[in-house]
Amino acid sequence: MKDEMQFDGGVYETLPASSYWDDALFRSERAKIFRRSWQLFGHVNDLPNPGDYRVEDISGSSVIVMRGQDGEIRAFHNVCAHRGHELLQGEGCTKKLTCPYHAWTYDTTGKLRAAPNSGNFPGFDKDKYPLKQVRLEIFMGLILVNLDSEARPFAEIAAAAIPEIQEYAPNLGNYHHAARTERQANANWKVVAENFNECYHCAVVHKTLTTGVVDPDAYRTRGHSYGIRHVSPARPDERKSYSYVADPTAKTDKFLTWWFFPLFALQIYPGGIVNTYRWKPVSVNQTKIEVDWWLPEATPNVVEAEIIHQHRTTTFAEDGPIVDSVQRGLESGGFDTGPLLVDAGCTSQSEHPIMAFLSQYRDAMA
Repeated sequence: MKDEMQFDGGVYETLPASSYWDDALFRSERAKIFRRSWQLFGHVNDLPNPGDYRVEDISGSSVIVMRGQDGEIRAFHNVCAHRGHELLQGEGCTKKLTCPYHAWTYDTTGKLRAAPNSGNFPGFDKDKYPLKQVRLEIFMGLILVNLDSEARPFAEIAAAAIPEIQEYAPNLGNYHHAARTERQANANWKVVAENFNECYHCAVVHKTLTTGVVDPDAYRTRGHSYGIRHVSPARPDERKSYSYVADPTAKTDKFLTWWFFPLFALQIYPGGIVNTYRWKPVSVNQTKIEVDWWLPEATPNVVEAEIIHQHRTTTFAEDGPIVDSVQRGLESGGFDTGPLLVDAGCTSQSEHPIMAFLSQYRDAMA
């Protein structure tokens, strides 16, 4: 693929331990990275009807994503333009947004339609006080938001990955939410990101994954400008751990992951079964992890249910105590920096994905 990062074999160095527990640094990361990055919100089929909405915290800002009465999906800061009161909570369906404080009322395009007694305020112009929009893009049905109004378009950032995603998940835009696995890790978001992207630990920790899903000898990860790509051929039928059909013609014969710096990933399991990962840094040493499965139907079939359960009870469950333990070690005072080991072939037994992550991280913090 284009823009692939290259690393020479050798011994490099991790970030210092304080990078994973320093509150001031975490606040700087929120300002410089999270609030300037495209983050996964959901899927267009989560909001099927005019007026459907959901409210979520996005890196410290409450954001409404809503399908307007005109059918268009928009994102707004969940803040009344009058005095800053929040407008909505949770999720639901509405034809208008009325502030609980002074009853200023907006339509689903964000335009202010009514304000009590406004006819008696000389010079008051409702057109001057719409809801403040948040950048939103729809990528193959996935809803992405960005708090930075000047951010590069996601389609431009992800350009090197898009053709392959379209090839292996061509119908993602029509898929439905079928299941979620979630956990709050007691670990810094960078610990979680590094663990997700390197497979040096896979044969030790993820025995079901490496014996029944991916081929550790052929598993490859490479850094790109958008993030990190993972790829492996599926295991042969006699070794597979769930009942997928690996068909090269149907593009169901690979394990693929595109991790988009810094906080979400799209993943395809053999059999063409799709999930997304979303990471939500809660504090310097807490990260909420959400894995959502997007399938042709909202109810998983037998094979889909197999891998959802397998993932939940093996790979996902196995990573939990690993990242929590690393965080405790980093905070213990017994660790400063450690070696990052890169082999010349950048195989699955190499930590070059962390090198790629650190390159992206340092560029974002510069």
